[in-house]
Amino acid sequence: MARYARAVRTEIVVIGGGIIGCAAAAMLATRGARVTLVEGVAIGAGASGRNLGAIQHPFDPELAPLYRESLTRYRALVDATGEFSVGDAPAGLLLLNRSEEAAAEQVLRQRDAVPELDARLIAPDELARIEPSLAPGFTAIRLETGFPVPPASATGAWAALAHERGVVIEIGQAAQPTIENGAAVGVELADGTRIAADAVLVAAGPWTPKLVDPTGGWSPIHPTWGVTVQLRLDGAAPAHIVEEDEVDAINRSDAATARAAAAAGDEPPTLFSLASAGGLSTLGSTFLPYEPEPAATVALLLRRGAEFLPAIGQAEVVERRMCARPQSVDGRPFIGRAPGVDGLFVCAGHGPWGISTGPASAAIVARAILDGTPPPPALDAGRPVPTEPSPG
Repeated sequence: MARYARAVRTEIVVIGGGIIGCAAAAMLATRGARVTLVEGVAIGAGASGRNLGAIQHPFDPELAPLYRESLTRYRALVDATGEFSVGDAPAGLLLLNRSEEAAAEQVLRQRDAVPELDARLIAPDELARIEPSLAPGFTAIRLETGFPVPPASATGAWAALAHERGVVIEIGQAAQPTIENGAAVGVELADGTRIAADAVLVAAGPWTPKLVDPTGGWSPIHPTWGVTVQLRLDGAAPAHIVEEDEVDAINRSDAATARAAAAAGDEPPTLFSLASAGGLSTLGSTFLPYEPEPAATVALLLRRGAEFLPAIGQAEVVERRMCARPQSVDGRPFIGRAPGVDGLFVCAGHGPWGISTGPASAAIVARAILDGTPPPPALDAGRPVPTEPSPG
């Protein structure tokens, strides 16, 4: 970590070295801004480096355009850096259901809600043929989405591009926005160093509200704790991304978190998910409102995962990981100018969709900073904040 003898001037400071912060820093610098990115721990230290490892459709009409734009930006990033790869076609997402009737109803719902995903019912016999390592007895819904990527690779590639474009990346100290007369004038690091700036972007995941408003007056984002396990499944790794089908809350982490908060018993609820890329498979996951005990949660994930994919019971465990996801109260990110403070911007609250929608979100906030372009109303950081999470 560099030590400065006096205050340093930069045009824009970005707080947070996750997918949003790194992508935004690269985009701002590409347009000629002088940018410093400050990260307290490491690039991709949070959810951006500990996710399932899949770029996929977010099942939300407001977020779907961000997913499509993000895919385009990822392909451009691959061409620019060669740091990682994205498949030409989706691997496909399989939602597993023990009830063929419930699965058939889910297919009809998905065809109506997201027709572009081409929902198709996969009967047990066909499922056994296309994914023989799965346990018997499941029916699946196949959706045309899902691009597996090693979990931290996308964030690392954006950081590499940011560095190439001239972004100064400072790692090892926490930063707090400096507010004077109702405007952001830079940041102060933990050692007292001050970096002056014309604008500050806070992209610190679930910790964003505390940096934006230490009084707690603006708190639309909260941490939901996820535990995942990286496994070596070798020949048993499914070609598809595979998830447990939750009819009432498909890919809705806010609903899963609400159920976890209300659950009784010693074992927390989990949702089976598995994505394979780069020779490793990532098994998930939990959506918990509290920080769990990692060892016990990993054991639970392995045991429950083996009910869907028996090879998990004998797989080599490569790494156990835990992080806090930035879950917003309405399931959508908060992007743009922070309420009530000139020059202070936010981009956070993506829940499980940071990798899938992050580059497009970063582009939105970059335009807000440089051009004054407002974000879409449903994503605007200044929109009314619900007092309770959206129902599951």
